[in-house]
Amino acid sequence: MTDQISVVIPAYESDHLFRQALDSVIAQEGVEAEIIVTDDSASARIADLTAAASRRHGAVRWLQGPRSGVAAENWNHGLSHARFPAKVVLHQDERYVDPQFLRRALEALAKPGVAAAAGGVQVTGVTRASRFGVVAALRRFPCAKVVLPMINWLGPTGAFVFTGDHRFDAAFVQLVDVEFYGRVLRRGRLAALPGVSVASLGHHPESITARIDGDALALAELEILGRGPAPAISPFQRAIFRAALRARMRLRRAAR
Repeated sequence: MTDQISVVIPAYESDHLFRQALDSVIAQEGVEAEIIVTDDSASARIADLTAAASRRHGAVRWLQGPRSGVAAENWNHGLSHARFPAKVVLHQDERYVDPQFLRRALEALAKPGVAAAAGGVQVTGVTRASRFGVVAALRRFPCAKVVLPMINWLGPTGAFVFTGDHRFDAAFVQLVDVEFYGRVLRRGRLAALPGVSVASLGHHPESITARIDGDALALAELEILGRGPAPAISPFQRAIFRAALRARMRLRRAAR
């Protein structure tokens, strides 16, 4: 494994969030990062910011996104242009806290049998418990390997650096990352990256999950997730996940 990595930043209109994500990649130390911005915006703000960054730093490319309205298709568009084997998708509402994050990930990926490396998650801008915060709390317990796949076991995609020519399954929305992580890790093991983390802005109005009924959609996608010859989660995990989702939906209806 070399010091080269392709970082895909899917962007949509929010230039203030995008700037933070981009700057956190540019600040990474000890790596040769190819930065691919795939932009689904109608305005030119993201393109202008990318052009300015390219003039200053060189290895920053702007791509017009597919504008299909399907987020995963925009992510895949960026991945299809990646030149290096090691890749990561850093959303515009995420940023690297530690300048050594990507270097540490590449060192882990160089070890035999490692398919992906994942760092910690710091959730910002929330007034209630976040699923990523729950993940961080649960990792220390023996039940983690059973529980975490049900609540997005590794956190946001920016924390998950992987190798290979993988794509997200655009049939999923709420569970798109869960399905992706499970599929990538069928090729090898996961390496943990203690001491480095990604900051993720939680529950903000510009996020995809703010515009959908996440529990109902996850319940529908759960049935798809458990099918096929190599499902991302086991039947036992799916049964627990289904029961937990239905219980939470009943509680939310009762609270209205």
